[in-house]
Formats: sequence, C-alpha cells, structure tokens
Amino acid sequence: MEVFCRHLPDHVTDARLKKAFAPVLKDLSIFTYECHKLRQGCAKLTINDAAKAQKFLDQYGQSSKGKRHPQQLKLFEKLILVSKSRDPPDEHLLRSLDEEEHRRKHRTPKAAPHPPDPVSRSFAIASLSCGLWDYNGTVPVFVNYFRHAQKGHLSFGKTSIHITMELPHKSHSRLQIEYDYSSINGSIYLGKSSNPTVTLSMQIAPRLYERKLPEGLTREEMLSIALLDMSITPKKSDPRKSEPARRRLDSLGTKGDAVASTCFTYQFVLSNASDLRLIPLLKKERFVSNLEPWLTSTVEPQTPYIDQLAVFLYSLAHHAMSYSLKFQLQRLVFNGILSPDKVTRLLPIAFAIQQRAGADRASHCVNELSRTVQYAGPEAEKSEFDIDALTQSLLSYEVDARHGNGSYAPRSGRTPNSAWIYRATVTPLGIYLYGPHWESKNRVLRSYSSHTDFFMRVDFMEENGEPIRFEQNTSLDQIFDERFKYVLQNGFNVGGRQFEFLGFSHSSLRSQSCWFVAAFTSDNGEVLDAGSIIRKLGDFSHIWSPAKCAARIGQAFSETVPSVDIDSGNVERVGDVERGGRVFSDGVGTVSSSLLSKIWEEYAVHAKVKPTVLQIRYAGVKGMVCLDTRRHGDVLMIRKSMEKFSAPEEARNIEICGSGIRPLPLRLNRQLIKILEDLGVPSQPLMSLQQEEVDELRATAQSPILAANFLEKANLSSSAMVPFLIRALVRLRLNFLHDDFLRHVIELAVLAKLRELKYRARILVKRGLTLHGIMDETGVLQEGEVYCPFIDNDTGIRRVLVGTNLVITRAPALHPGDVQLVNAVDVPGNSPLNDLHNCIVFSQYGSRDLPSMLSGGDLDGDLYNIIYDRRLRPKRVAEAADYPRVEALALDRPVERNDIIKHFLTFMQQDQLGRIATLHQAIADQKVGGTFDQECLVLAELHSTAVDYSKTGIPADISRLPKNKRIRPDFMASGPRVEIEEDIQLALDKVNEDDDVEQERFYRFYESKKVLGQLYRAINEQAFLNDIQCSVEPSEVPSSSPFKSLWSYVQKQTAGFVWEHCIYIAEEIKEIYDDWLSELMYQSSPTPWASPITELEVFIGNLVGKTHGQTKRQRETSMRMRDDYEALVSDIVSQIRNKEGGREEALERSIACMSLGLEQEGRNRQAKLGRANLLSFRWIAASVCLQEVDRLKKNRVF
Repeated sequence: MEVFCRHLPDHVTDARLKKAFAPVLKDLSIFTYECHKLRQGCAKLTINDAAKAQKFLDQYGQSSKGKRHPQQLKLFEKLILVSKSRDPPDEHLLRSLDEEEHRRKHRTPKAAPHPPDPVSRSFAIASLSCGLWDYNGTVPVFVNYFRHAQKGHLSFGKTSIHITMELPHKSHSRLQIEYDYSSINGSIYLGKSSNPTVTLSMQIAPRLYERKLPEGLTREEMLSIALLDMSITPKKSDPRKSEPARRRLDSLGTKGDAVASTCFTYQFVLSNASDLRLIPLLKKERFVSNLEPWLTSTVEPQTPYIDQLAVFLYSLAHHAMSYSLKFQLQRLVFNGILSPDKVTRLLPIAFAIQQRAGADRASHCVNELSRTVQYAGPEAEKSEFDIDALTQSLLSYEVDARHGNGSYAPRSGRTPNSAWIYRATVTPLGIYLYGPHWESKNRVLRSYSSHTDFFMRVDFMEENGEPIRFEQNTSLDQIFDERFKYVLQNGFNVGGRQFEFLGFSHSSLRSQSCWFVAAFTSDNGEVLDAGSIIRKLGDFSHIWSPAKCAARIGQAFSETVPSVDIDSGNVERVGDVERGGRVFSDGVGTVSSSLLSKIWEEYAVHAKVKPTVLQIRYAGVKGMVCLDTRRHGDVLMIRKSMEKFSAPEEARNIEICGSGIRPLPLRLNRQLIKILEDLGVPSQPLMSLQQEEVDELRATAQSPILAANFLEKANLSSSAMVPFLIRALVRLRLNFLHDDFLRHVIELAVLAKLRELKYRARILVKRGLTLHGIMDETGVLQEGEVYCPFIDNDTGIRRVLVGTNLVITRAPALHPGDVQLVNAVDVPGNSPLNDLHNCIVFSQYGSRDLPSMLSGGDLDGDLYNIIYDRRLRPKRVAEAADYPRVEALALDRPVERNDIIKHFLTFMQQDQLGRIATLHQAIADQKVGGTFDQECLVLAELHSTAVDYSKTGIPADISRLPKNKRIRPDFMASGPRVEIEEDIQLALDKVNEDDDVEQERFYRFYESKKVLGQLYRAINEQAFLNDIQCSVEPSEVPSSSPFKSLWSYVQKQTAGFVWEHCIYIAEEIKEIYDDWLSELMYQSSPTPWASPITELEVFIGNLVGKTHGQTKRQRETSMRMRDDYEALVSDIVSQIRNKEGGREEALERSIACMSLGLEQEGRNRQAKLGRANLLSFRWIAASVCLQEVDRLKKNRVF
C-alpha cells in the first residue's frame, strides 16, 4: 500500500525520513518499507504488507472527510498528516520490498548478548587546513599552507569522509568536501587532547561543493542540515526552485586555489577534544581506514605557498635545461610529490646531471625520483626527504643510467609509427602531468615528427581519473563553464612552454581528451602554432557547423598507420549509388589489386592473411575501400560521400585505421539480448550459451592444457609465451597452479572474463561473426541478400556463409527494429566478390539500404554482427526505425577556434548516451512490452540523436526522458570490488543504511524475471572464485617450487655450458624490462600521476573493472596497454636471444636471465610499487630458456 504524507520539512532526505518512521512502524511490526520525498513538504510511504499498512492508517491516518484519528504522528517536531494514496504502489517497488522482507525473515540471527553501543560517526570541527608534511629535525610536522577557520562537522561515511563547514559571508551556503577512503594514503592520524586534530594524506584531490540552504531557516535548522546533510526541496514560492541544491567547486577560494591542487594533506581541528576517545571506536567499521594516534605538530610556512610556486615556475621557465627535464621537475610539484621550495633547490642538481649524462638520462633520473620517493608523513623517515637525501637519490639513478646497471632505456626502440608524447589531465582542482608515453601517430604528429615534444595529450577528468558524471541535484557549471573553459581557451604553461588547444578526433571527443600544442619553429624555419597547423590540414572555410567542422579536422587526429603515397591522378572520383533518396554506397569505395599489393608491403607485411577491405584516411577522404580486381593499375576509387574536405596536394598517403585481417568474435550484450527476447527468442538457448562459457572458464582454471588454450585463444600473455610455458611445465610433470604468480595470472584472467559475462552479458556466440560492411560493386546481390566470406580462425580456410533468415544487427541496438533477418548467399565462380574475405557485402538494391536499418549504420567503417545459430532466430521481426536525417547546427559565419572549444565543452556537459542507455535498460525490463514499449521507443530515438550529437551539435532533448524511478532490476546492481594483494579477492561491502550521503544515490533492486535477470543470477562469482582457488590442496604442493624444479631441469640439460659471464647483460635486460613494465603500470592507471595498477593486470592485458565489468574507457586502455606490453616483451625476448647479434649465445643469455629469478623465490606479493616485487620477468626468461633448450636438444647429434 502507498501512504501519502504531508506537512514534512522541506529539507529532509529520503534516508532521514525512513529513519524517522522506523520506531513508529516497528511498533506495528513493519520492518520493510520505502520513503520517497516529494515537493512542497509531501512524501510517499510504501509498505509491502497491505494489512499492516492499514493498521498504521487506523492508528495515525486521516479519514476521507478530513477527520483525524485519536493518535497524532509527530516527526521532526512537526505534526504529520498521513492518508491512503490515490495512486497504486509501483509493482516493481513492491517486488523489491517483498524480496527484502523474505531475506529479513530468513537471515541467520547473529549472537548478540548485549545490544552494541551506538558509535558516533559525526564530529564537530573548528577549522580545516590544507598543506604538506615536512620535518622539524627528525619529527614530522604538518605545514599549514591554507586554513579555513569556520565551524563545521566531519562525518565518517561508508565510502568516504564528508566535511560540511560554514562559508564566510555566505550565511545560507555550506562548503562540502568528500574524501574517498580508497584515495587515502596510509593511516588517518589522531592528535592528543592538547592538539585535537584529525590528519590525513590523499593520493588525489578531494571533491569540493557549495550547498545552498533555503531562505528563512533558523540557525538550528541550518545546523540540522549541516549535521544530517539533508537535501533541499525549494518551496513553491521560491523563484530559484529550478536551481540545483549544490554546485561543484574548482577551488577552496582565491587563497587556496593553488594549494588545493597540489597539496593533498588535510588537517581538521576538533571542537571537542573528548571526541578523540570516540573516533577510535570506528575501527570496528570495516570501511574506515586505519586510525593511528600521533602527536601532530602544526607549523606555519616561512614562505606562503603561492610565493614558493611563483619562484619555482619563474626559475624553471628561465633555466637553460632541456624541456624534457623541465617537464619532469614541474611534474614533481604539480602532482603534489614535493613542495615548490624543495624542487627549486633541486634545479641545479638536475641540470648538473643533464650536463654530465645528457637530457634523456637526467629526465629519467627525475622520473625515477617521482616514482620511488615515499609520501612524507609519520610513517616515513626524515632522511628520505631532505635535500641531501633527494640529491643522493638522483645521483644514484644517474650512476645506474650511465653504466647500464639501472633501468634507463632511451626513447628509441618502439615502432616507427609511435611518438614520445607528454600528457596532462585537467581536473576540477588541478593539472597533473605524466609521461612521456608512446602514442600511435596521427597525420599531424607524422607531419611534425621532429617536434612531437611540442604536442601534449590532455584529458579533462574527475579527480579519480574517470569522466565527470552527472550528479543528482548538483550543478557542474563552474567546472565546465569556468574551470575547463578557461584552460581550453587560455591554455597552460609547462616548463616555460605555453600550450594551447589544437583539436581532437571523434573517439577522443567521447573520451574527453584532446590535443594541445606549444608554438615551435619547423624544420624549414616557419613558426607554427595551433592556428597555422589547422590551416595546413585543409580548407574548412565552407563548413559553418562547429560540430561538423570539428569532426572534419578530427580526421587528421585519428590514430592511423601510413602505407603508400598515391598521386591525385590515380584517384578516381565517382558518384554514389542512390535510390529513392537513400545512399547505398555511403562511405565506401574500391582499390585495385596493384595498389592493394603495395599497401600490403607497408601495412600487413607480417600478416598471414592479407586484408581485402581497409578503413582509410586519405587527404580529406574517410571510409572503407574494398578490393576490385576489375580495376587495372594503381587506382583508388572514392565516392562523393567519402570526401569531407579539400586537403593540400602533399597529403597523398593512404592511412589505415582498420582492416579485415581476421573476423572478430561475436559477443552478445544486454541490449541485444533484451531485443532478442522481445522478438521471441526463448531464454533457454541464451542460458545454455552462457553456461557453456562458465563451464569452460571453471575447467580452464583447473586444467593446465585448457588454461594454455584459453590464454592462446584470448590472445593473453601470448608474447610472454605463457601458453608454451604451461604446456612445457606439463611435459615436465610440473603444475603451474603450484606457483602463486602463474596461478594468479589464470585466476585474474578467468575472473575478468566471468565478470564480463555477469555484468555485461558478453556471451560468446560461436556461430556468429563480426565484420566490416561494404557494398556489392558488381550488382549481383538482390534485396535482402548479403555475401559473407571469411577466413576461419581455427583452420585458416576461406569459407562463405550460406543460410536463410540469419540474424543481422549492429551495436548499439536499442530499437527492436535494429535486428533484422537476411539471406546469406554465395556468388558465381567468376564474380570479383570471390577475391574478398572477412567482410559482409550488402546489396545495392531495394527500397532502403540495409545498413541504415541497423541502428542507422553506414559503410564508412561500421562493424556488423551476423548470427547463424538457429537457436537465436527470432520468431518475428520489427520494422526498422526511420528517424529523419537532421542537419548539423550551423552558424551564420565560418567556424572559429572558440566555436570548436565550445562544442568540446558542451559535448562533455550534454553527452547523455550512457544515461539514456541505462534508463532504457531499466524500463525495458519493467514494462510488459519491453523494448516495444512507447517509453523505450522514445529512448531509442533519443539515443540515436545522442549518437549523432558529436557530428550534428544537436543534443538529445532530455525533457523527453521518461521519469527515472529509483527502482532497477537486480542485474544492474554494482558488483563487489576486485582486490589484488596477497591473493585475488572480492570485497563484499554491504550498504550501510545510516549513511545519508550514500543513500541519496541509492537504488532499490528487484529480482528480474526476464532473461537478463536469469543470466545474472546464474553466475555466483564468489562461489566460482572459491572453487578455483580451492582446486589446489596444500598437501599437493611440492616442497620445491615449479621455478626451482624448472631451473634444475635447465641445469641438467645445459651441463657444461658457461653462462655466468652473461649475468651483467642479463641484469641490464631485466632492469630495462622492469622499468618499462613500471611505466605501463602507471600509464594504464586511471590516475597515472598518483598510483599504478598491478603487474598482473599489465601481464594479462586487462584492467579489472572495480565494481562491474570494464567501462568503455577501461576497455580502450586495456587494448592500448596490451599492444604496448606485447611490443615490450617482443623487444625483451629479442634482446635475450641477441637477435641483432645473430643469436650468438642465445642459450647462455637466457640461462643468465632465468638465474635472476632465483633471487625472487618466496616473493609472491602483487605490490603496486617497487621493482623488487615485479615477478613476471623470470617467467618470460624461463619461456625463452626452455625454447632454447628445446632447440639445443633438436640439434644434438648424440
């Protein structure tokens, strides 16, 4: 039953309302209910037991004639009126409440002889300070660089610490700060009664907000809001009723601007010293970080922080040292590693190293210092942080780099298509520097390959490295319209170079990343800046739409691989194939055999299968080209739909974005599964497909042979030769499961795949393909027919898919008409189409082109899914959506730089793709019609608009979004965090319902009866992890580790070989490997300026999603990380084998490298820092050594 409540305080939250009702409802044996605050002092109270709800109304309710019952209901010191609601309760909310009540009744009671004492979690504070740790003699002291001397409260929440404080001159506003526990470095230190402080150090900056309070509140009510963090519902008469209750801030104020961005230690002075006895009681709360006593001394700085920073930046900018060294030194300050004063004193030391060892080595030394220096504080010794100690560290790194004993590696050695690029991340508070990293080149970087250090890749992110998300009732205008806009329009200075906004590719726009550049003089003496670089790309003056102009310029920023140059005379321009107002050839052309062969020599030299379809960029052209054997000579045929702008004559290289080297596997996702269900596909085949994968994963973790096959098929750790290694261990009767590192590799790889199944429903369809789409140039295919030739990945044999009514679709699919049926046919033996493979060829006939019917696809590089598993054939097909083509939003003048910046900013603010897709997923599960429901159809249309927003500049109309209920199906709930420390674990955190701030973001979940709910509940990841971790009994573990046993085998097989003289080179190779591995651990982290990921994640090439499957950003980062790691290992293996030296002493060098692993026996901790704890090199060396031993045995004549 739903109960309507009136006369409630405007500022009360759902969580506080629920807590206030608790004692009243408990007296009526009502334990399961939900409260939802409405406007104008009203709320809804939903009780799942209608009989008990009626008892509540009988006791406290108001009759239909307005007559009150004898007993009054008082909450928050006010008389509350309650009556039966005219609206029926939400059925999904009732289901959620029923499931909660069932769990409550069947919960195992815990033994509690005495009720636990309530633990206070909120404490009054008198001030907040921001600064750094330093030392007074040998004693750590807190240096206060900024103080906010206002009253407030400190609260320990479930996931973070919350600060609420008064703001000077703003009586109706409060400062709020959130510190995530996961970002706290070390312990939280509690002072003594003489100095009652709470001090903590962060790895990253906190989140700052200003919360506005309603007008007309008493001081007591304001204090209540500060204590309870209540939300604000403006009164009807309030002219600001549409204003969000709080806004995100970009500083602590004018005086604290620079401090908050680079000083990550915070100290709070408690108003009551007696609270120091209460805070330690929070240790019993598992989510609170370590609490340690410490007699903290606070000192004032001799020089204000802003003055220190100004002196440092001026000294750095005017110093004669190299830019690479300046970047690393500024990084020490901007990333909060050392104070500006200390780094200023290090400038002459760093410059002296540059003069002795060169710029690269000097930069490397400072980079090493940034990685190895500990955080200052009570847990660290003063001797590690004074200038003498820092100087000695730099000098030791110099010695290592100069003599090859350290991890120094020059920046050469990567592919010719890589560039050494500096990076920065702009957050609401700071600008954080990292790198340089290897980046794949684009057209711009190739044009200025000798000046790539003047370019910088810049991300605009949250403090934790994730995209800034929409927050309920919170304005982000100050972050986007002031903070980010200022940086984009005015640039920023690093090492004396002023960087300004340049441009972005389509993919980087979605990831909130762009390119900046500092002015430089080209090789021919021309001074170039952002404006002149853009003008040299081509003529964009005819494009008056900022979104479209940005997209056209962005073609030059797409990551591409160069192939061959072609003269304009060899380019044939033809019209598009159009019929009935539809373009059937949208984005596709052809390439002759002769020209394609030349491209293969540059692009696919080592590929076993030479691609016959390519996704290209050429001058102002973008799209797909396919082989046409009917064309003679070197001919590139392009169509009108492919040519986007006019480029200069010198832009003649055919650049490759992608190709059909191999067919991609087909994996389902939640949107597609829901559409298939609504089209009549039964749940059983989907459940069977998932169970097959789960069974394979479980067997993989327990069987060496299956584990090797799994890694090989998933292309994980392939360059490290782990599949070969595992099979070799089997041959020698050794079990990889008896080595912690190798076991963890398999466990994490399998768990990552399992989470993809559970949280994203990425189910493999073995009888399915994912391929680039092109058009039938010959006209042999009829309407509704496709031609699908592919190379079987298992056999290497070319096959042609033939079948009727096969499922075809394209991601993302939200409209039920995004799934269609086609007939896959073969073509005559003399058809030119027989020369193609790994593509899907669409007909050029019909009333409408098929690609446009599949989520609005075209042929300029889109991938299409075709399923020939009969179990997944729908019983019906829906009509495809046909949204009107929207013209891009245009100006009345040519586009200027600030217009493109505005588009970049607006896109970050208004990109609603994720929000729309999430809402569609929830409503599709709740509505009887599923994806056919009118609300879902509206969402599908809005999603289509949002997809095109980057090119049209027209955002989705969010006023058309259906009401977002706080009720979701269970499969949308977050999963447990994955923790990689001594072992791989799932952190099963429980929601604490007393945590008011967290409750504001809380969703209720119900058990979905649809197929997605069934698939979700069919996987118990905790039980799965327990099963695979318990597969090795302690009694089975041999006394000698697999590595030691393998070493004994190698020693026996190579008896008489002298290898000890190779130890020196082996140590050098290992140091280079460990250095680059550490670089990748930082580079692939969401916060590369603050903390790395684990070695295991790099080794398997997979970032583990912390509370779900991977985000899109994590997937893209994983792909780049995997490619980089593969390149690193290939290079290291070549060095071990001495390929450049003709493989001379390859065996001896591999033995020497393997011998270094003996020193690491017993070290199985997956530490995030410290090269002494990196364990993968010894297994790479072991793999190479085993291969060399096998080679030796084959070549023996006796």
